[in-house]
Amino acid sequence: MNQTEIINPHAMFFEKVFSREDVSRDFLQNYLSETIVNQLDLSTLHLEKESFISNELKSSQADLLFRVRTIDEQIVFIYILLEHKSFIDRWVLLQLLAYIVKICERQREINKLNRQVIRKQNELDGKPVNTGIETEYLEPVLPVIIYHGKSEWGAQKPLSSLFHDSENYQKYIPEFTYELIDTAGLNIDLFKGNVIVHVALMVMKHYFMDDFEEKVPELLKLLAELFEQIDTDIGFLEVFLRYISSNKKCDKEWLKNQVVHVFKEKGEEVMNYWIEEGIEIGILKEARRMLMEALKTKFNNVSNAIENIIQDIKDRNVLSNLLREAILSNNLNEFQLRLEHFR
Repeated sequence: MNQTEIINPHAMFFEKVFSREDVSRDFLQNYLSETIVNQLDLSTLHLEKESFISNELKSSQADLLFRVRTIDEQIVFIYILLEHKSFIDRWVLLQLLAYIVKICERQREINKLNRQVIRKQNELDGKPVNTGIETEYLEPVLPVIIYHGKSEWGAQKPLSSLFHDSENYQKYIPEFTYELIDTAGLNIDLFKGNVIVHVALMVMKHYFMDDFEEKVPELLKLLAELFEQIDTDIGFLEVFLRYISSNKKCDKEWLKNQVVHVFKEKGEEVMNYWIEEGIEIGILKEARRMLMEALKTKFNNVSNAIENIIQDIKDRNVLSNLLREAILSNNLNEFQLRLEHFR
């Protein structure tokens, strides 16, 4: 387990589980409001793999950005923010507004790069430079907050509640709403979605509660049933075990005994996979380091945006290919275009 995962087990669990498009698709299908779901073609859901959280807030938040098409072929972004404090932070709406602005700025940067590509092609084809370039518009961003603290979130307060004398200055204060999934308020008997979504929300619901250790065997039994059906979901099981073991209420030896008992002959295989996955994390970390070192050596200054994208990549083959692209690129803009292609 690397240092980041030890410090921030909630972010690790959330990112690894919900970055699976089958899981996020099932989650959104069952937990977004029906009005929104009916407008979306969730079969087109695509993870953008981009984080907008500042380093200071990474200890208490995690996020994922998805792109999806609507039933009338428009694009909408779904931004999921995990609040993993044990208490409610009244400033989260202000932070959420900042993330939405960053997503919009990211759209503009990508649009700018796309226009540059079109103009270069127009020059090669002998066409007027702005041929095919249309008026630029931003795609809507649908914010979703997942909160799993001890206390229920309660009534959703507007952004204006953070401002003094907001009624007199209402027309000058930005306002928006969001979708809220409060795990503390979820009835365990009414959980929706597939087993992975069910277990993920259930473990997040109980993580800060006094009955966490009592719930672990129940969750392992649910996963054992899933494991019998789909062997490849051992990957989710490893993430799940890593998350459980980060809770001080669960002794690792006790957890190992529980796994061997519940999973019977496959228990040892599960534990061995857990160890091997730790080795894989070290390989990914080294691959990212080598890529960043190559970029900084060749181009000197590398933007935080590029570094954040690279840190989010969890496929060592992609990192290996990007190292080759870094060597072949003539400048940083050219590498960034290639990076967008791999994303």
